[in-house]
Amino acid sequence: MCGIVGIVQQRETKIGKTIIEALTKLEYRGYDSVGIASISDGKVMITKDEGKISEVAEKIDIDSIQGKIAIGHTRWATHGPPTKENAHPHTDCNGEISVIHNGIIENFQELKEELLKQGHVLQSETDTEVIPHMIEQLVKKENQSLQEAIITTVRRLEGTFAICVVSSLEPDRIYCAKRDSPLVIGINSDRMFCASDIPAFLEHTRKVVLLHDDEFVTISSNGYEIIDFNSMKKIVRKPYTVSWKPEMAQKGGFPHFMLKEIHEQPNSLADYIRIDQPSLIKIAEKIHNAEKVFLLAAGTAHYSTLTGENLIRKYSKKPATSIISSEYEAISGLVDENTVILPVSQSGETMDTIMAIKHARELDATVLSVVNVIGSTITRYSDEVLYLYAGPEIGVAATKTYTAQTLSMWDIGLEVGKISGELDKSEYDSARELYRNIPTVIRQTIVRNESRANHISSWFAKKSSSFFLGRGLNLQTAKEGALKMKEIAYIHSEAYPAGESKHGPIALVEEDYPVVFVAPKDHTNKRMIGSIMEMKARGATAIVVIEEGDKDIEELGKWKFEIPKGYSETLSTIPFAIPLQQLSYYTAMRRGCAIDTPKNLSKTLTVL
Repeated sequence: MCGIVGIVQQRETKIGKTIIEALTKLEYRGYDSVGIASISDGKVMITKDEGKISEVAEKIDIDSIQGKIAIGHTRWATHGPPTKENAHPHTDCNGEISVIHNGIIENFQELKEELLKQGHVLQSETDTEVIPHMIEQLVKKENQSLQEAIITTVRRLEGTFAICVVSSLEPDRIYCAKRDSPLVIGINSDRMFCASDIPAFLEHTRKVVLLHDDEFVTISSNGYEIIDFNSMKKIVRKPYTVSWKPEMAQKGGFPHFMLKEIHEQPNSLADYIRIDQPSLIKIAEKIHNAEKVFLLAAGTAHYSTLTGENLIRKYSKKPATSIISSEYEAISGLVDENTVILPVSQSGETMDTIMAIKHARELDATVLSVVNVIGSTITRYSDEVLYLYAGPEIGVAATKTYTAQTLSMWDIGLEVGKISGELDKSEYDSARELYRNIPTVIRQTIVRNESRANHISSWFAKKSSSFFLGRGLNLQTAKEGALKMKEIAYIHSEAYPAGESKHGPIALVEEDYPVVFVAPKDHTNKRMIGSIMEMKARGATAIVVIEEGDKDIEELGKWKFEIPKGYSETLSTIPFAIPLQQLSYYTAMRRGCAIDTPKNLSKTLTVL
């Protein structure tokens, strides 16, 4: 998820400063490299480098970037690590066409091979760089106009994109196109903006035009023209005036980043599913061939690895153990050349995990990582990497990265089951169908349980302690739910195996004590009924997370959260976690907590 900005104005100014200020408003969207393309004296001038905006701004002379037109970009790496070469903007062979891009071009490898055969020289590892070269090919070899060439190009692109193009061939306008990635236009009396989000230009104008999928817009200092790039029909769309404050707009209208990121999960999971990763099969094969598998993680990521532990044991029929990274020493003596170490991390920079995998590599173990941040330290110590593609996560409490990590565990587990033969073709195909539909299920789960979570939170917020209980695979869902309530709402919450709760924890239960039961309709369902009744007999108030239509457990709870049918056995640890995120969020909101920046917590821990 990258930040893009474009400006076309009537008079020449220090446009580099304006671009940098606009990009700073979008830094939450991407922050591993920064770049600007401006047009001066009839030439495209590129200024870019690796690093955050403040770091890059110190390296370059922003005031020297002057002109009437420029585009700028902050990158969240997807193809290729964060380097100056991979930073946007990218250009064609002659440096006459410059492109910035937010999204993922799924067929870029095929397009790249075509371009290489035609003699083009590409300088980066990105998917984006194919775009200016494709445009160049059409302009130079097929005599298309610049607009025709861009439209022909975007029609061939598969995947998601918001694209901005400037060229010395037509130095007075910006061309843009979008599909499944955000792009908006800002209108001022003496300048026009395009950007991936409204905060980029909010201090200059509140007049906004939203672009829809498969639309192409030409922007000049005097206005804009929109067409459908498939039908070529002209589209008339008037601007509207936004009333957001800049901080509010940055959150897309949500009061907190955490709630925004809860609602982003259908899209983040769809991005993970959409992108083909050849490393998946290699990872599954190496796990299948290993004698031992240890999964390493810290914080929320640890609960995702508990799903992985269960699935690898089930489908490989060999030892698999999830270890909190700081406790790696306990199993270090078991690590050897026949061991797979599987670290899972959002940032790829957690020091406990890094130190553990360094030691494992010294013992010739195979390191296979699951990471969100491309080019991070953990990836550099890994034999194979599976990327989450969840985008930047601003809220300290992990939501969309947790579900992406958990989805990756199911992804790996299903492939291991296919390789080992534990899943036959019919079972595998059925599971993959559920897997492909998970973004829709998560969207339905969020909508269905939002008002319920808000309502229940008015009661929960008055409590000082609670239990979260689960059985089997969804014990880790209970653990993740308890962690969220603890770290966001500051309510003491503990998770236990439901069958173990009568061995000690039940002594704390009293009248109206909150107990959350994660109760899918699987092989644990009937035993969970007994656990609920035990707690209710001591006065507990039961909140149940159930599959839609599970009347047996529904009638035992005071309140319920519902998950769509069909996900109690396969992929259950993803949808059943969503209502617990929502409950913790709304409880924290009612308690007046600092939701996005809970006290004493940090997004990435780089100390031991």
